[in-house]
Amino acid sequence: MTDDAGLNLLMSLFLIPVAIWLHIWVRKRKENRRNESGDEEFGSLGSTLISTIGEGIAIITSLILMIMVMGFVLKYFFPQIFGTQL
Repeated sequence: MTDDAGLNLLMSLFLIPVAIWLHIWVRKRKENRRNESGDEEFGSLGSTLISTIGEGIAIITSLILMIMVMGFVLKYFFPQIFGTQL
């Protein structure tokens, strides 16, 4: 294997905890905002918008990271599928 493939695999393995942490962070924030009846409460419309947009960006980022990780792992273990040299 080339050094680039090994480096990409190593970087992707370090990105897995980042993606998982983003999901856990969003879930904890949502749980902390819930009241006794299970509804989310916000202080103002601004905090609602900022929280929703920020958490949405975090979830999309973590999903993109997981897709990249899967691509790097597949490219490392199956280089002939992607047309790369050993």
